[in-house]
Amino acid sequence: MVNKEFYKRIKIAGMISYIPIMLAAPALAGFFLGDYLQKRFGLPFYISIFCIGLGIVIGIRESIRIIRLVLKIEDRK
Repeated sequence: MVNKEFYKRIKIAGMISYIPIMLAAPALAGFFLGDYLQKRFGLPFYISIFCIGLGIVIGIRESIRIIRLVLKIEDRK
């Protein structure tokens, strides 16, 4: 039987590998949302930049949350 430490390491590796996706997905969603708003409602071009920036901030925030969760799991015995 494999010990609990092995499963803990696998869980941590899975969570850390999720971080690049969390950095890219909100920025892409912001791009598409900004492009849609710009074309649909005729808003100025900087609405796209605002939506992309908001997506980046959200991605960084979620990545920090994941890192804190990983550190909490790592500290458990």
